[in-house]
Amino acid sequence: MSDTAEQGFRLAEPVLVCRWRLAGRHVPLLNRHMRALSQRSVAGKPLTTNMLGWVKQHIEWSLAEDVTVAADGVLMLVVDVEGQAAMSAGAYEPLADTSAGALAARAREARGEAAETGVAPEVLCAMRAGTLTIGAPAGEHLCGAMTFVRQLAETKGLVVAYEPDLGRVASGCAGVPFLVSDEHGVVGSLPSASRAVSDACGAQEGVLAAEVSSCRPVDADASEDMGPHGDASGDTAYIAFFGDAFETLRDRAR
Repeated sequence: MSDTAEQGFRLAEPVLVCRWRLAGRHVPLLNRHMRALSQRSVAGKPLTTNMLGWVKQHIEWSLAEDVTVAADGVLMLVVDVEGQAAMSAGAYEPLADTSAGALAARAREARGEAAETGVAPEVLCAMRAGTLTIGAPAGEHLCGAMTFVRQLAETKGLVVAYEPDLGRVASGCAGVPFLVSDEHGVVGSLPSASRAVSDACGAQEGVLAAEVSSCRPVDADASEDMGPHGDASGDTAYIAFFGDAFETLRDRAR
């Protein structure tokens, strides 16, 4: 799939690229992504209302009907220096390197994007003893995936802290590090934070999300319905809980 906000133009130099995960040709966190998109800027100027409207309309009206789109792929929105946009979709590719160093490098690159456009598409976080530390300055606009994880943490009664020094977060000073990404969801650098271990944790500690009525919109602040049925005992169990919440959203969207 490929489309543009205005037909008949050639895209100039890209200055903003958003990559959002698909599920069943839907964007599970669409409302959150759109709020974050409205807080981004291009060449120091906010995106226009018309642009934001085009993006959401195209996704809601056209994406689900386009059989050429990979059902569980990635939607890419590109905005050029002139404020014009194009959309395309492709297959999803998991991260090849999920080591702590690789995740920290991605977060640093995302910090550079935040400096230019206002929002980082990926954020390095850490979990320790009931505190979720977000690797960003307090008050900064966050990407859709990060706002989802933050609300999950708040719903679960965790303390949310902010640490702009990525070195401290990456080093483990703030706890077990993991990446929160619009494209990849929650990515932990430890095997114990993977979804496979999460299933085992869920059996013991009840960290899987409760079901929601099928008539509810996929992203109607879905974190309200993700509360766990018990208390998780370890930092990696919390990370696994966050990761499972993304999988639950994708399952609902298919």
